[in-house]
Amino acid sequence: MTCLSLASHGQDSDSMSVSSLRATGLKALQEGNRDLAIESADAIVRQHSNDARAIRLAADIYLRSGKVDWATRLFNRYAKVAPEQMPELWQRGIALYFSGNYGEAAKQFEAHRSVNPNDVENAAWHFLCVAKARSFDEAKKLILPAPGDRRIPMQQILEMLSSGDTEAVNARVNETKVGTAERADAAFYGDFYLGLYADAAGDLERARKLLDRASKDAPHHYMGDISRVYATYLHSDDAKTSVKK
Repeated sequence: MTCLSLASHGQDSDSMSVSSLRATGLKALQEGNRDLAIESADAIVRQHSNDARAIRLAADIYLRSGKVDWATRLFNRYAKVAPEQMPELWQRGIALYFSGNYGEAAKQFEAHRSVNPNDVENAAWHFLCVAKARSFDEAKKLILPAPGDRRIPMQQILEMLSSGDTEAVNARVNETKVGTAERADAAFYGDFYLGLYADAAGDLERARKLLDRASKDAPHHYMGDISRVYATYLHSDDAKTSVKK
């Protein structure tokens, strides 16, 4: 795919508002054009570095584009200037995980539970970070409660964290009708969090297989983009050195 710049779109980044740059970046992500998305985030930082909201928006785009270190620095910067927003920053937890800062990432997900207590995804990421920072067995003892998440197959994913029952996740996905949007959504999240669980358990080969599958046809929304970042990460040397024996 040809990578087009802001200039080739007839846009002068120096005169664009935060909202326009964000819209351009998000549209680029939806089209799978990471280079243009990153260029938009670069322009946000360059032109609006004193705007806390802008820094957070740029961090989101960097994270979804796979620029994890840049995202982490900006999320940390945002947290310092807007500490009251810290509990909201689950995205920062994901960036910290990919950066290898597992202990701090776990704290971020613990903080997020105070504003989003029913999110199984938050509990799963916390589980992963505790497994990496401490041990898999310790993670099973410290699972964050997340009752009432009705998305398929989130209840089975939450139960898997303590029971290890991966088949129940697949069984719940298979109860949805083949060829429907519900089935595609359930299959994506099933593979994603089965892969995350395998990563937490130190089964890198299985984690790679599942995240490769989850990311293959993933939609271009936030977690779809994260699945692509995650799949790439699992094939990196950083993922190899993070596995606990």
